[in-house]
Amino acid sequence: MAKKPKDLSSDKVADVTGKPQTRKVTTMGRPSVYSDALANDICTRLGLGQSLRKICLDEDMPSLRSVMNWLTTKPDFLQQYTRAREIQAETQFDELIDIVDQPPELARIVDKNGELIEVKFDSSYVQWMKLRVDTRKWTAARMAPKKYAEYRAPEEKVDSMIVDGEIKTVMDVAIKRLELIRIAE
Repeated sequence: MAKKPKDLSSDKVADVTGKPQTRKVTTMGRPSVYSDALANDICTRLGLGQSLRKICLDEDMPSLRSVMNWLTTKPDFLQQYTRAREIQAETQFDELIDIVDQPPELARIVDKNGELIEVKFDSSYVQWMKLRVDTRKWTAARMAPKKYAEYRAPEEKVDSMIVDGEIKTVMDVAIKRLELIRIAE
């Protein structure tokens, strides 16, 4: 019969001399137990524009899996999280204004005497800024589509069965005449 492994979970351990000492209990890993303080911290950081993935990479934050689990098991957290995502869309929209208002980087070309010869735009910088703007527009539109999605008017569908009123009247008269002719025969 196999021996049971010795229980090492007690708080008492022996040192080299054999005298019992109290062992310090250290916490291992990330927090996975839900708390209001942790939920508030996550939602505050979301509202400030950080991604949930980036927040969950911090050592003092729960894993992404734990947060997703909380969203399905904690209705209060789901409501708080939803509101934080709405605020995050607002934050990203505000960042658009900051990005657009930022002056472009210019390359100044001067001669030996220090006189300005030419000023050039850095095209890669302009493309990078455009990408930042487009990404924030896209994410804001996905987070709050009623508020930030580009509105497209629905196309009018033309029903081939609907005809002009005058034509319909003429057709109705013709059908009645055909019916009368058929009855008369």
